[in-house]
Amino acid sequence: MIGTLDHRYREATIVGAGIAGMLTAYALDKRGFRVTLLEQKARAGGLIRTTRTEQGIAESAAHSLLVSEPVRELCRELGVQLVEPRKEASAKFIMRDGHLVRFPLKLRETVSLAHHAAFNRSAHSGEQNVDAWAREHLGDSASDYLLTPFVRGIYGVQPSELGIAAAFPFLNLPDGQTLLSALLHRIAKRVKGKSKKVRAAPRFGMGDLVDRLEQHLEDHLGSRFRTNEKIAELPDAPNVILATPAYAAASLLQSPVPQLAEQLRTVRYTPIVSVTTFVERNAFDHPIHGTGVLMPAREDTKSLGILFNSSSFECRVADDSRFASFTVMMGGTAHPEWLDASDDEIRQAIKFELSHVLGIREPHSTVIHRWPQALPQYSIDLPRVWQKAQDSWCLIPGRMLVGNYTGQISLRGMIESAAALN
Repeated sequence: MIGTLDHRYREATIVGAGIAGMLTAYALDKRGFRVTLLEQKARAGGLIRTTRTEQGIAESAAHSLLVSEPVRELCRELGVQLVEPRKEASAKFIMRDGHLVRFPLKLRETVSLAHHAAFNRSAHSGEQNVDAWAREHLGDSASDYLLTPFVRGIYGVQPSELGIAAAFPFLNLPDGQTLLSALLHRIAKRVKGKSKKVRAAPRFGMGDLVDRLEQHLEDHLGSRFRTNEKIAELPDAPNVILATPAYAAASLLQSPVPQLAEQLRTVRYTPIVSVTTFVERNAFDHPIHGTGVLMPAREDTKSLGILFNSSSFECRVADDSRFASFTVMMGGTAHPEWLDASDDEIRQAIKFELSHVLGIREPHSTVIHRWPQALPQYSIDLPRVWQKAQDSWCLIPGRMLVGNYTGQISLRGMIESAAALN
């Protein structure tokens, strides 16, 4: 979140009823504000939704989230049941040379990683992109086979497209410090009492969280929660919160703050195609356990990664004895052409990928979600956008920007930010 509330007034107008806008509305309503929530589209919730099929559920975006106390409290208040991962779902894989492995580095590469982490001291790491930082502090092999798969799987981009200060501020090392010394310092702080967050998922899908949040707001806000509302200019209100994507906020701010609008338009978004596939268990020879597999760019696969949905959490398929569920992530900045591929082309690619990676012979059915602008890119320039907003429109109390481009890209982070709003 960028900006502050004007506490002289106990009312707020929020533009945008994606998950960020709804969470902000929920938090302010809970604190006694008279909230108006406006959404241009017909449905609230943004990217997050759950499609229900005869075989099971298919998530359109987030599949799970890290559970901190604010997350747990929100779910408790809304009546959302959380389930933790299955015991057999602890394994996470990376593809190396066509095989799924838990740790992809060879001995020589591991020694190189240890040497880089222990001896390479930081110099202005906050000004580096993630690729440059990784090659300095991890080495080339660790960058290619550890960091790159993670970045591609989470953000859908290449490490060179992200900035350390924006995407991974905890890796923004003080000048002269090594990665190893920074990690030891963090471990020591955690041992002193910082609890470890666990990952969980709503029992009935992420859409259950969104639906319950939406129903709560409809009940509490009544006619002040409006969808299909054309919003061409900034509302005249004492507290105005723009909870839209950066490009939509730019349009609303073009007239009053043209320089900020220009900066907001520089925020790029990544295209993602998310394909959930249901597979009959007799279509593969060996049980598949774990969380999923990430793909290094060097492996030249068709996907960014594959999530093992039904292996990770219960209630992902209607009949656990018959079906398994996987989600294949495609596209990203490296292969945006998948966004325009036909359903048949995507199904054929998925069939090949599942066969090549997991040995699955024939998928049963698929659910395809296309997102032309799925995730904001936390580039090396994004902190300048934040600073421009803070120094201009958001400098005035009662003017705020909220969304997954303002510092918290994860659902857990947005829940925590909304809970801390004051």
